[in-house]
Amino acid sequence: MPRRPVTLLVLAVLGLGACDDKKPEAPRAVVPTGEAAEARRAAEDQLRARLRMQGEMLLRAVQVWPQQLAGTVAVCGQVNPAGGANDPFIPWVATVTLAGGRAERTELVLGASNAEASRVYAEMVDRCFEGGGPRTAQGTRPMPPLPLDPALPQGRPIGPPNGPPTGAPAAVAPAAGGGRTVTTTAAHPVNIRSAPGGGGAVVRVVPRASTLRVFGEAPGGWVEVGEEQPFGWVHASVLER
Repeated sequence: MPRRPVTLLVLAVLGLGACDDKKPEAPRAVVPTGEAAEARRAAEDQLRARLRMQGEMLLRAVQVWPQQLAGTVAVCGQVNPAGGANDPFIPWVATVTLAGGRAERTELVLGASNAEASRVYAEMVDRCFEGGGPRTAQGTRPMPPLPLDPALPQGRPIGPPNGPPTGAPAAVAPAAGGGRTVTTTAAHPVNIRSAPGGGGAVVRVVPRASTLRVFGEAPGGWVEVGEEQPFGWVHASVLER
């Protein structure tokens, strides 16, 4: 039997097999261990300063992602400001610019209120993956202005109430002496809720020892607080006397 047709058939089969070979994958971008540790340190320092916390912070799901812009990384994670087992974890994103292995600039976005939570979500979608963010410094998108928190209906709280529930809130009385201020406890950050009585949703988390203006009071020891405008309600048990 002639051998030439068999040889051609074998070569053809081998050629088809070679067409199925997978292309080599592009090498993944990896943040060097030292730079990743420095970026995380800088991010946690900003987070600690924002929450006015000392000592250990209860963190989870912290990851460091290389960005398209050289020398920039994103650090994404969640923090439990109050530290309680049933307290909510709040998402955050920090963008860290590195030079010579050291952090030169850190920008933090923390979802401590409903409006800020929207900004954190946008940053997570844009940055919390390999190769996220803009390609150039000129392409950096400015953060949108922080809108005022909308009034929220009463509902199931996302964390334990700051003080004992008092049932349905009664009529709210305006604060006596419009310029009165109060200071939250220095022991832990404080939840501000949409309504008195302990059943309102958490609309903001303020750092420990925050000074706030009083806008109104409700039975059961509830105080409406804010700055230029009301934020929501806290219980007197989390205010310094």
